[in-house]
Amino acid sequence: MKPMKTLSYQVTFLTPAFLGNAEQSGQWRTPPFKHLLREWWRVAYAADHKFEINMAAMRHEEGKLFGHAWLDDDYDQRGQKVAARKSLVRMRLEHPSGDHDKAWLVGTQRGVAPLSDGLETSYAWFGLIKRGRGQPDRTAIKAADGNNATANETTRLLHIAVPDGFAPKILEIMQLIDAFGLLGSRSRGGWGALHVEGIDRMRREAMSRYTRPLDKCLEQDWAMSLARNDDGLCVWQSNSSFDAWHKAMRVVAIERRLVRSKLKGINGRDLRPALGFVTPSRMPSPLRWKIIPSDNGKLGIRVFALPHKLPAENGKSIQADLLRRAWRVVCNTLDQSQHVTRLG
Repeated sequence: MKPMKTLSYQVTFLTPAFLGNAEQSGQWRTPPFKHLLREWWRVAYAADHKFEINMAAMRHEEGKLFGHAWLDDDYDQRGQKVAARKSLVRMRLEHPSGDHDKAWLVGTQRGVAPLSDGLETSYAWFGLIKRGRGQPDRTAIKAADGNNATANETTRLLHIAVPDGFAPKILEIMQLIDAFGLLGSRSRGGWGALHVEGIDRMRREAMSRYTRPLDKCLEQDWAMSLARNDDGLCVWQSNSSFDAWHKAMRVVAIERRLVRSKLKGINGRDLRPALGFVTPSRMPSPLRWKIIPSDNGKLGIRVFALPHKLPAENGKSIQADLLRRAWRVVCNTLDQSQHVTRLG
């Protein structure tokens, strides 16, 4: 058996995380973290291969590391065909106090209170509260607020055991997760913003490795990389800092609504589906919003783009020239914002 190495991190939610269990109540669980590892593993894999991806080869490598039940070309050390393989990645969550019974407690955050549910901020709470007649607001894991009592709910120790040779790659992925990672329902809009303690923050120069020209990003139908255009990285950060998550999320909601509204009437077309849609099927938004720690101990906002063309099976389509036009409008709108400034 290959020698294993365990990497340990303290992870904290900076905004409420709507991680649903079987009852759709927010609860700390390892499957969402494993999904997040796979998501950013693919971005790192793409960068390693200069974005020239053989999908079958990538799926093969992913399956061997994270487990699979689908590969046709996997064989064990004796040359016998393997129909399924367990993940080489082992994960465990612990409460910082060492009390294991507390590690899986259900979150107590109700809806998005104290964030206003008025029209101005409706893009923040849509789908999380007022879910229908007789249905309660979704519960979530509370966000960090400087209160030690909240730390019982908002922070956990995440232990990841992997074969020793994979440890450097896991460290790289955890840096990406700290910079861009979001978990749970409506996470593309800023909910479930995850902060990883104890690792170096990713700076602009390091982010550049994971970028491609925006127009190239639009040639594939999955989020392979961050984007850049003639003005630099398609990453923006807030000009101001905030002393509470709901104040930052209010600005996120206003900006998200403004960006989408700019796509309503371009050449007579509604191009808002470029930023995601829910009917007739679902495509999460490739423009993502995250609350991050500020250097002054407060909170900031990061907006970043992982653009791609619309998957054909989703029943939506936008001509390539119009899709490029839509993303130019998105970038121009954010460049002209009074709340955020381009990072690169």
